[in-house]
Amino acid sequence: MLALGNSKNPPLVFLHGFLGSGKSWRDINVAIRENYFCIMPDLIGHGENTNLDINSPLNFDVMTDWLLHLLDEIPAPKIHLVGYSLGGRAALTFASRYPERILTLTLESASPGIIDPDERACRIDEDSARAESILQDGMSAFVEQWYRMPLFASLNSQPEKISAIKESAKQNDPRWMAKVIRELSPGTQTPLWDSLPSLSFPVLLIAGEKDEKYVQVIHKMAEKIPNCKHVIVPDAGHNVHAEQPEKYIELIRSATFMSRYSTSPIQNKTL
Repeated sequence: MLALGNSKNPPLVFLHGFLGSGKSWRDINVAIRENYFCIMPDLIGHGENTNLDINSPLNFDVMTDWLLHLLDEIPAPKIHLVGYSLGGRAALTFASRYPERILTLTLESASPGIIDPDERACRIDEDSARAESILQDGMSAFVEQWYRMPLFASLNSQPEKISAIKESAKQNDPRWMAKVIRELSPGTQTPLWDSLPSLSFPVLLIAGEKDEKYVQVIHKMAEKIPNCKHVIVPDAGHNVHAEQPEKYIELIRSATFMSRYSTSPIQNKTL
């Protein structure tokens, strides 16, 4: 597990997205490590976190239990929790189950899940096909194809950055990536929309303006969460923290700082 900063500072836990690793957050955390204890684990199946039996079931209950055990070992009784994409779904699941452990929750480009049965079935089929593609064609070919998706178009306009992200992603174990995309598919995850109104801690929702799907998602989420701010970041797509790191750092600082002084609902805005 990668960590930066003084362990006596407020713990700030970052959960990366699919194909990423704890190192995905390093540039963000180098800039804020003087004020926080930044904890950047590899999610199950990613990076160096491949010690579990690959034949055991993998779901968000397993992810939640893993994160709880990790926090108890540190120990970090109450945390600021940040999650991006897949990591955002894991973060929301954890925060919904253990709200007493959460100081603030920040979700970037993350959804509470799919409700419509037909859409769920379609996504399961889609992710199963992606899993087969990983196993048949290998990580390199899959990663190149993955980052050609439209939601990463703005990220592709930064050649050095996207090249580094892809090279890191290709280091993942293809067997684990196939398992993750199949078993943690949004089509298999229990939707968490009904849990949103019970979130009592401050919540920050972030999406890039060019990621139209998630802009719509976080608008809907913000309507259900009582103490919430949602921010649409200009000139960014799905991976806001990679594309606009300075703005992202500002948002993280603001979210964690304001939690100490205000329990009133936070206003929504576009930067």
